Amino acid sequence: MKKNPALIKRGGVLLAACLIVVFFAISPAHALTVEVAPGIVPIDFFYHGKKLAITGSSAIDDDLIVKISSPATDIAMKYKDKVGGLFWMKKGSYEFKDVPSVYLLHTSAALDRILSPEQQQKHLLGFKALTAHATVEDSDGNEVDKKWLDQFIRFKEAEKVYNVQEGTVVRQHGNDGNTFTLSLDWPFQARPGTYTVEVLAVRDGIVVDSSSSSFTVEQQGIIATLSGMAFNRSAIYGIMAIIIALVAGFAVGAIFKGGGSH
Repeated sequence: MKKNPALIKRGGVLLAACLIVVFFAISPAHALTVEVAPGIVPIDFFYHGKKLAITGSSAIDDDLIVKISSPATDIAMKYKDKVGGLFWMKKGSYEFKDVPSVYLLHTSAALDRILSPEQQQKHLLGFKALTAHATVEDSDGNEVDKKWLDQFIRFKEAEKVYNVQEGTVVRQHGNDGNTFTLSLDWPFQARPGTYTVEVLAVRDGIVVDSSSSSFTVEQQGIIATLSGMAFNRSAIYGIMAIIIALVAGFAVGAIFKGGGSH
């Protein structure tokens, strides 16, 4: 039986067309993307935090959650208690297990309205989810009351390294999809390191897509030099600190002495 070249060619065209239709049917209509600028936050002599710009694109109907965080770790902190019912004194330390040192959360709408509690727990979104996930141990390794996690979060909020803000992700609607922007003040209290920026798309109460980027906070210039010296050449660093303190003391003394002679 002879094969008809025309039929074979027509069949190939039909197969290619079907594959194209299937590809677009299963592909997301609008890819979720995220970018952060600047990619490197330099800690120099005049550093006092930095303005970050987080931008990207998303589907038209999706709400958005942006989470900026560091890898989870264990953080030890000392605590105080009353002695004799009169004086506050340091009594010991607690270790907060599996918590990030930085946790900043921003949303396009109220978190409880757009996302179910189960989804919040699954993706560790919000302070309630963090509290349910983490544990606290005393210096002997015994688990203690989770009420201390509330105190831990309040302390981190006071340091500006923990924060939850709703409605701060601004979306711009377009014919083919959305773009979004988030402008935030990066806290100078955050330590040098690499931080993850994750954006999650929410539809009908569940997370349907996610995308991530990262940026680095690093010491530069004289700050990097002094920090490296403090860790690697502590003796020289100590001598320099003494010399600087003496020079500063002589300078202040000269100023006051000169002022008192008039």
